[in-house]
Amino acid sequence: MGVTTQARRAVTVPTFGNRAGAAVLEPLLYVAVALLVALVEYFVAGPTTDFGPSNFWIAFVVLAVANAWMFPQAQTLVGSVSGQYVAMADGSPAAPLTVMVRQLARFGVLYGIPVMVIDFNVGYAAVVWAFCGLLIWRTPGHRAPWDFVVNTLVVDGFGTVGMVELPELRDASDLRLDPARNRQDRIAGRAMFAAGLVSVLISALIVWNIFREAMEFVAADDFEWGLLQGRGWFPRRGEFDLSTLFVGTLWVTGIAMFVAGPVGLGVAFYLSEYAPGRVRRFVKPLIETLASIPSVVLGFFAISFITPSVLEGVFPGIAFQSILAAGIGVGILTVPIVASISEDAMRAVPMELREASYGLGGRKVTTALRVVFPAALSGISAALIVAISRAVGETMVVFIAAGLTGIFNTNPLDPGQTITGAMASLGAGTDEVAGVGIAFQSLYFLGAVLFVLTLLLNMASDFIVRRFRQVY
Repeated sequence: MGVTTQARRAVTVPTFGNRAGAAVLEPLLYVAVALLVALVEYFVAGPTTDFGPSNFWIAFVVLAVANAWMFPQAQTLVGSVSGQYVAMADGSPAAPLTVMVRQLARFGVLYGIPVMVIDFNVGYAAVVWAFCGLLIWRTPGHRAPWDFVVNTLVVDGFGTVGMVELPELRDASDLRLDPARNRQDRIAGRAMFAAGLVSVLISALIVWNIFREAMEFVAADDFEWGLLQGRGWFPRRGEFDLSTLFVGTLWVTGIAMFVAGPVGLGVAFYLSEYAPGRVRRFVKPLIETLASIPSVVLGFFAISFITPSVLEGVFPGIAFQSILAAGIGVGILTVPIVASISEDAMRAVPMELREASYGLGGRKVTTALRVVFPAALSGISAALIVAISRAVGETMVVFIAAGLTGIFNTNPLDPGQTITGAMASLGAGTDEVAGVGIAFQSLYFLGAVLFVLTLLLNMASDFIVRRFRQVY
């Protein structure tokens, strides 16, 4: 049964004007930026630097970043100066993704080709620009080739809203969106799906490669399950005692959480419940900056400061490289994780719960421990488990500070070995010994074991979050 009705809808009617000014202004701006880059290079690197393609590439990047800043406004850099916009064929503002694709095509023709093909010569580039301008001038509607790619127009303004008559509706198919918009939606959906699929495929390839090599280790003729129990971890001598690595990993992780747990939660409680707004805005970014310190720096900090200046005064017989020093270094590295995630979880607790506690006579510390903490328990638990996963997977701090000895050891004051440290040591091959035939495959076997451990931790985190999550 058909639908016979008439309707009216409001549309934006674009206004068109002279676009010659912008067409001339952008190449001049491009050359001006390149000259400015060359001038800076002259004063920084000296007069030996030539005015060549590198200056134009730098100008290309500068203009690309500046244009990207204007994408959400449906404008280009020059368009923001001349008051022009990038619109769709129906007059609506172009989406940022559409403007980005248009500008990539445009920059490739106007700037990329002159730099790559003709080793940038301003005269040849001017010919390319003049040819493009002539082509645009002779094209109906003055549309450039890159406008045809994404079905866009350059307009002086979107004008006023007017009412137009819609055609008679005969069936449900007439209610569909414009075919051009449907096509753009499909392209965007496919692009997002492709991006997600690439990440999944990369993860799957990594896991497949690790477990394939691990299976070669287990299926090798030289392998026996009894090799996993011995005097220590010496893969180049055919000794693969996993208990040595598990004990070292547990020691380092336990010490790290002994440091990061109380400190991180204390910081989170202070920032969430006690700190003024100005202090919070200053301290939280400072704490999170600690996570950006390279782990290799903390490794050297552990053996150059923590051991000689702190631990030797408490434990006189401690080794220069020890599990304790490595654990403290990893704990410092994981403090920002616990503090940041826990503070976010506490801040998410509604203020009404705090006010209800205060109204019943509860003190601030009582409210924090008996109201806010239970309400944020799922987020705090997730923070601790993420920190444990980070500590288990840490490599460089352990590689530098733990000593990497393969002898079974339960004393944290002596050197030790962890799963990640053993992988780094074996992969580096510092002893330049080929070892037995399955020594290299044992690296992938450890990678598979580490993957299973972190997967179990993530599953536990997900279970705890779902078990204790409270929705307000």
